Amino acid sequence: MKRILFNQIIIMTALFCLFGCAFGSNTSPGGSQVTVTANTGGSQPAALPVQDRNRFVTFPELDYPTIMYYGANLGYFPPYVRDWIMNVAFTKDKMEQPYMINPQLKVWWSEDNNAVLMEASYTVAERYTGAGTTTTWGQGANYSGSADIFKTYGEHAYYQTMRFQYEHKLYVERQLRTDRAFAEIVDFAKKLSAEIEYDWANFSGYRGARVRRTPGMRYAVCDGYSDEVMQKALALPSVRAVQKWTGPNHAWNVLKLVDGRTLFFDLTWFDNEHINHETGVVYETDDYGWMNVTFFEHMFRFSNIGYSSRQFAHDMGVFDREITKN
Repeated sequence: MKRILFNQIIIMTALFCLFGCAFGSNTSPGGSQVTVTANTGGSQPAALPVQDRNRFVTFPELDYPTIMYYGANLGYFPPYVRDWIMNVAFTKDKMEQPYMINPQLKVWWSEDNNAVLMEASYTVAERYTGAGTTTTWGQGANYSGSADIFKTYGEHAYYQTMRFQYEHKLYVERQLRTDRAFAEIVDFAKKLSAEIEYDWANFSGYRGARVRRTPGMRYAVCDGYSDEVMQKALALPSVRAVQKWTGPNHAWNVLKLVDGRTLFFDLTWFDNEHINHETGVVYETDDYGWMNVTFFEHMFRFSNIGYSSRQFAHDMGVFDREITKN
């Protein structure tokens, strides 16, 4: 369940899943409602056309919230950045000293979109030296992203920048309101994630059953998650067929919808459950890995990377099998 995002606080706790999602033997769900098609060649999917390799996802006409703060609309920036600006860097006390008139704040994205830059200005009040002049202060203040993100992701760091992650979240929120099929599948993903706990005790060199059961609980790694999706996703009215794909020590699904669209679906990395490997405490973050339930193939291929292997598992995927509604 382990999103591998280097610019978030949960960075290191999510890194180990990519190497711990090993596979068991292949089985297919039973029942007369499906047709099963298996891959016999083990071939890798066709590479993206050259002209598409740098065609990164953009989200035009997003609905940003309006959060005005001393002349700057902080709605263009993630909530944790807003909090830092208002409660740490440029608090009301700092912006409203007796010698200040008309304090103003400027906030903008860095050129690489992985840091937020800012500065403030004010007019010197009467009875103070330089009265009437404009003074700028706070230059160089920034909410910084991780420099390692570019070394790790290369050109695909675009998908891991703070700006992209925030704008993608706004896009998902809009899509959940306007796309009934997407909302239905996300609801399914959340419920299934809650029903299964990641098998942290066995994620390395996994050799057990795909879904391990104890009284009142089910445990699995990625292979078990993907098989659960194979068994249950066809019950959704919006889904026509379900595929299973495998990559380097990982497994996920691709959903074919009745409206003709293709949804790339990795329930393991969508889930918001993580573990502190130093303490063994399992916890949930406040959001899901939205790049792992998406219609954007290029983003899905390059949204997660192994910390040591530097491999994009989704981009190295091999088709396993497909089940379809009769």
